[in-house]
Amino acid sequence: MALLGVTALVVSAVAAGTAAPAGAAVTTAPPGARAERPVSEHGTVSGRERTVGGDSDVLLAGTGTTGGDGAPGAGGGWWTASTAAEGGGQPYAVWAGRLDGTGEKQRISPDDGRHHVHPVTDGKTVVWSAYQGRWCYLLARPLDGGPVRQLDSSQGIGCAYNGLGVEGKTVTYTDVGYKSRSTRAVYLRMGEGDPVAIPPAAGGNPRTLSTSHPSLHDDKIAFNDCKYTGSTGTRCRITVLDIATGGRTVVADAGLPAPTAITSRYVYWLETEDPAAGSRALHRVNLDGSDPVVVSPATGRDAMIIDGLTASDDAVTVAARSADGTTGPETPAKLWQFSPDGTRRERVSCDGGGQFSPASAGGRQVVWIGTSDGSTDVLTRTRPVGTCD
Repeated sequence: MALLGVTALVVSAVAAGTAAPAGAAVTTAPPGARAERPVSEHGTVSGRERTVGGDSDVLLAGTGTTGGDGAPGAGGGWWTASTAAEGGGQPYAVWAGRLDGTGEKQRISPDDGRHHVHPVTDGKTVVWSAYQGRWCYLLARPLDGGPVRQLDSSQGIGCAYNGLGVEGKTVTYTDVGYKSRSTRAVYLRMGEGDPVAIPPAAGGNPRTLSTSHPSLHDDKIAFNDCKYTGSTGTRCRITVLDIATGGRTVVADAGLPAPTAITSRYVYWLETEDPAAGSRALHRVNLDGSDPVVVSPATGRDAMIIDGLTASDDAVTVAARSADGTTGPETPAKLWQFSPDGTRRERVSCDGGGQFSPASAGGRQVVWIGTSDGSTDVLTRTRPVGTCD
């Protein structure tokens, strides 16, 4: 793939829609996974007790994956996740299933020796990244069957596709260049053309400029647009791109922002105010930049060290640890869900293990990776549990 510069708008070494081998056939469960029971209507697993907590539905047990590579996706009534090879090693494989626990799980990625990670879905298509040697691939496959499609590819140590999103034919991601060391938010329309890199608004050295962390909703993309200078450090703006019109709206200035999340009404993002403290503020603003709200502060009694962000029209959810000194780095993260205005803050689950990589499934339902008693599982709840006192 052509390296992404400031003025480069179209980047691709492989035309979108190029067919790849169809891959492995659908099977009923990932190798080595424990059996799970169907999801109940109450946010708990009917007939099955979890050893710690016990208040979450198990969608996929024994994945063997944690961290960014194991992050699940959710949308359109489906979940996606990566599972490790036997013994917890590479290569990872991408699986999908229904959020209500019914039906058979599907292996989406081919059994081809590549490392398949970062899957997302809108309930019709699964999009994910694959890595092998110095090559990076962006792949897609329909949930109702069909071949794996290669949407893009890149070569070089450190190349990466991450922060993926899919909605209909639109796919978004962050592309990390190799030689230029530049980072660009990118979108493409599957089957309708090459990937389009979103250029930074500022001019100058491409290595000091970046766009990144895109999030997608209704063909609008929220992303970070950043510039580094020796005198001011890194300064960023949170921007919304309307794909249909090409119009860009700057909705906020930000110092050191992290992921974004966009809904039909709001843009959310995390921002580090004091790198030494480690805590991050959760911000919200209207799509036109009006009515800014700090949903969760970076300082004070309620400050948190946040490592994950996802949102729907009804709620915004983070994976976080307390920043007040009562917990240390060894304390596992927990999921917290806020109302859009920040007036409601609740625990998603009281499970005693770690809770990582939340993915909104719409409404107040969240899918995440949970760890307890040596097991790593894909879990869900349709609503938060409230308090865990």
